[in-house]
Amino acid sequence: MAVVIEQDVICQKLCEFIQANLVAPGIGVSPTTSLTQLGLDSFSIIEIVLFIERQYGLTLPDVALSKENIESPQAFAACVHHYISL
Repeated sequence: MAVVIEQDVICQKLCEFIQANLVAPGIGVSPTTSLTQLGLDSFSIIEIVLFIERQYGLTLPDVALSKENIESPQAFAACVHHYISL
């Protein structure tokens, strides 16, 4: 039986990763924080994708990296949850 990972848990881990590795100290990251407003660029998005792949053993297809899916940690988590659930 496959383990189902809750979307909220994925979102929390993404927020923690972004805050610890991709933004300046003291910058808060919430589920709805816009990644572009944080100043994250395409290299940062690649770092997040690599984190997801290591954390969940998941390879996201290129189509998953649409602007809507990478807008915020919450949107990213929903995308990851979708592909984990397949």
